[in-house]
Amino acid sequence: MRGALKVTYIDGTEEYYEVDPVGDNPELAENLKTFLTSPNLTLVLPNEILIIPSTSIRHIAVTRSDAALPEAELDAIPGVFLGATRIIG
Repeated sequence: MRGALKVTYIDGTEEYYEVDPVGDNPELAENLKTFLTSPNLTLVLPNEILIIPSTSIRHIAVTRSDAALPEAELDAIPGVFLGATRIIG
């Protein structure tokens, strides 16, 4: 399953990447837990490895196609909220 990763930096600039945030990996919740504790965002691109320090990032958004997520496992991770809705206004 492919998705879009949007990285918004502290200075307001944005970068987009095509990623596979879930794939067929049954360890999604554990991988997310590990990712959330990492000091860097590391992307393996075709010709380079890009390491973005988390201190440079304001926020990260991952847009994904529909896929069943292990909500019970995700809900057990501190700081993860299920069923959120973006409010514009």
